[in-house]
Amino acid sequence: MRCSIVTRLASVSLLLAACAEEPADSNDPLPPPPEGTGFQISMDVTVPAGEEVWLCKVSRLPTPEYTAVNHVRSVQSDGMHHMDVMALAFAGVDIAEGTHACDVLYRDYPALMDDGLILYAAQQADQSITLPPGTVASLPGNLLVMQEIHYVNTTSEPIDAFSKINIYEYGEPITDEIWGSAVRDTHLEIPPGESVQWTRCVMNEPIDLLFLSSHTHALGRKVEVRTFDGQNPGELIYENRDWATPALKDFGQTPLHIPAGQGFEFQCHFRNPGTETVRWGFNASDEMCQIALVYTPGVASRKCEAVETSDGLGL
Repeated sequence: MRCSIVTRLASVSLLLAACAEEPADSNDPLPPPPEGTGFQISMDVTVPAGEEVWLCKVSRLPTPEYTAVNHVRSVQSDGMHHMDVMALAFAGVDIAEGTHACDVLYRDYPALMDDGLILYAAQQADQSITLPPGTVASLPGNLLVMQEIHYVNTTSEPIDAFSKINIYEYGEPITDEIWGSAVRDTHLEIPPGESVQWTRCVMNEPIDLLFLSSHTHALGRKVEVRTFDGQNPGELIYENRDWATPALKDFGQTPLHIPAGQGFEFQCHFRNPGTETVRWGFNASDEMCQIALVYTPGVASRKCEAVETSDGLGL
């Protein structure tokens, strides 16, 4: 049985999955899609005992023309800190194809942080996303992308870490496209003990929200996301208590409409057992507090603009 799906993501966070039944293979946790139905991108690395590996693989998608995507499935090693796929076209960078140290790339090309277009991201070992019928992500042919994996090996033995993503072509009539973005506080500071850090953002244009997720590192105990009317927080629409594998909230066939001027408040509850303040950063020993949004319409100018944070910074 085969079902195709189409998706497209942007600026932060998630692609969506299609349904094609891959042939069973006990030696391969995710075989590539059957020929003519899609393609796979993948990455693997051996992580030495007690070490942290953060690598970025730059390559081109094997598609000569625009590809509509409505469904995506990914499988990766248990304990993967994070994995994402970023389109580099909007970042204005010139990075050679091949595998690079991510910390060097982000240092040398700071535009990647704000202008890189996140097509897909996952922290679950097995994740599948499917967009509503007729809604897709449109991927340009030969698109230059960067797949990023970050794995922390806390064991006494080396681990062969991997990440595989199947992207399925969608052949049905298209009625809408998706876009995505992330909201983060890069001035984050987590003092010793218990603390709550929050950010409020409002949409510059109206959207219909399809998916919502969060991201923190190991000090994060809980993330709560509420609607925000521009003045006050409202209904709780998302909660996650597992920092390692945060939930992906799917609003299904009834997307959440967010008018312009309204948005979200997200709170990250932290417990810092140390004696030093922990700040925002990419390493596992640093911290983050952010949300990822996927929505329609697929217009790049639509984003949730941060207007207030708990540390008083106007971002």
